[in-house]
Amino acid sequence: MRFIHTTTAKVESLKKQAKRIQRNGGGKHADLLNRVARTAGYEHWHHVTLCQRETEGVREDRSLRSTIEKILNLEERGEVAIVGTGSETSTTQPFLLFSTGLGDAWLLDPIGHKACCLMWRGERQSPTIRDEPERLEILWEGHYELRGAFFEVDLDHPLIGHRAIGGYPIDGLREFLLPAQPAEESIGQVFGQDDAVPLTPDLIRQLEHEGWQAEQLTAAARQGALYSPTRNGILFPSMQEPKF
Repeated sequence: MRFIHTTTAKVESLKKQAKRIQRNGGGKHADLLNRVARTAGYEHWHHVTLCQRETEGVREDRSLRSTIEKILNLEERGEVAIVGTGSETSTTQPFLLFSTGLGDAWLLDPIGHKACCLMWRGERQSPTIRDEPERLEILWEGHYELRGAFFEVDLDHPLIGHRAIGGYPIDGLREFLLPAQPAEESIGQVFGQDDAVPLTPDLIRQLEHEGWQAEQLTAAARQGALYSPTRNGILFPSMQEPKF
C-alpha cells in the first residue's frame, strides 16, 4: 500500500462524509467508510488509519522537541554532536542544536543569534518551548556570539548570565552557522577578527590553567579590558592593543 499523508483533520472529514451518506440511507457505516476511503484515493478504511499513524509518527520524529531530546541524550552520554534543522521540523525556521560532552547543550537561532540552554553542568534546563503541529513558540533566553575559541552568551538565566565559555566545538559550530548569517556579518568575522571577549571569572580560570597570572587578569578586567583569542592578548579600552 502506498503512503498518503493523512492528518487527523482529514480522517475526521472522511468520517463526516460517511455519516452524511448513512443519514441519507446509504448503508452500513463500515461499508461507507471503505467507500469514502476509496473515493479519496485509499484502498480501504484500514489504509486510511495506517497512513494516519505513519503521518503522526513522521511528524513526531521530525519535531523540534524530539531533536532536543536526542541532543540531551547524547550530552548525558558525554558525546559531542551538532544538528542543524530546517523544513524537516514543524517550521521552516532553521535551528542549530549541539551537545558539548562537558555537561552543556544548547539550542540556537542562527539568524537572530538567539540562544536557549538545554542542559547546564549536567542538569537539564526548562526553556519555554511549545512545539505543536501548526505552531512553534520559543521564549529565547538571550543572545550568543562566537568569539575566537569562545562561545559568548548573554542570557536571562540565573545560573549563566553573561560569560564566555571555552571548550565547545567552535570550529564545527562555525561550519554550520556561517552559511546562515548575512554575508556582511560573515566577512566581518573572517577579516575583522572581532573576537574579543570579556574577562569573566570563568575565562580567567581557563587562562590561568594556560599559564596566565590570575591577579593580572583580574586587575585588567576591572579596567574593562577584553581578551582576544586571535592575538592571544589583552586589549585595554584606551589602547585597543595587546598589553600582555
